[in-house]
Amino acid sequence: MNIGQKIRELRVAKLMTQAELAGSQITRNMLSCIENGSAMPSLSTVLYIAGRLNVPAGFLLAEEGDEAIYRKMNSFSNIKRAYMAGDLRGCRNLCVSACPKADDEISLLLANCDIGIAEEEFLEGRLRSACRFFDEALSYAEKTMYSTAHIKSVAKVYFRYMERISPTLYSDYLDEDGASDLVWNSPFAAYVDALEALDQGDLQVAERYLAAQEGSSFFSHHVRIRCMMERREYSDAKEALLHLLHAATPLREVELYTALCELEIACRETEDFKGAYRYANEKLQSLEQLLKEF
Repeated sequence: MNIGQKIRELRVAKLMTQAELAGSQITRNMLSCIENGSAMPSLSTVLYIAGRLNVPAGFLLAEEGDEAIYRKMNSFSNIKRAYMAGDLRGCRNLCVSACPKADDEISLLLANCDIGIAEEEFLEGRLRSACRFFDEALSYAEKTMYSTAHIKSVAKVYFRYMERISPTLYSDYLDEDGASDLVWNSPFAAYVDALEALDQGDLQVAERYLAAQEGSSFFSHHVRIRCMMERREYSDAKEALLHLLHAATPLREVELYTALCELEIACRETEDFKGAYRYANEKLQSLEQLLKEF
């Protein structure tokens, strides 16, 4: 990209007309000639135009290899501000637009932004979108020399959970067992461990999980209900599930699907076949919503 093309691109991006950029120091006709490559600006003109565009003059004069460095330098304060404010989507968009060929630092930032966005998408019940952001995070993690074991660990836990919902929710980047050198210690990871232990009939892991919990999250309620069901206390489990379903605070879509799955089983085991049929249908509707493309 030559200097005229850079000037035009920046002017258009800033929604400036040629007359606005030319100002009082050069003519609009001269600026037009510079932009279409039929005239070369003097150094003083370059300095003037750079000032009007609020970019370093070096950016306009840089060779292609240095251009990316200037783009990053010019955008990095905004990138940092967005990241520190928790605006992960804004930070991601700034990184992508300023640095199309991400270096190590930008790749690490993008991986961290994507992993956070993926968790948000998961909690909002947009699971296919969550998968895409998790995989994009893993893709950027592979491109940086910085340690990204935590990115792989977080993604691994969420994919383990999402594959419980549907085999179509899988990663193209994690290996078969999602191996990682780092174990992600979090309430959600402990919850997934407890569920997987209960799948194998192991109540001890679940009971240790419940003993370590503070507060009353959906995760702990669900593990407690699963323990009841493992002990074949289906009537108590059904009552607890109905309480969750009709609580003042609505369940998130993933939580709703989970509760409906367990309710179908609890109703069937207590010979409430009408309830089992009802919750089976509601479960399918919830699953359809979770797998919807956005």
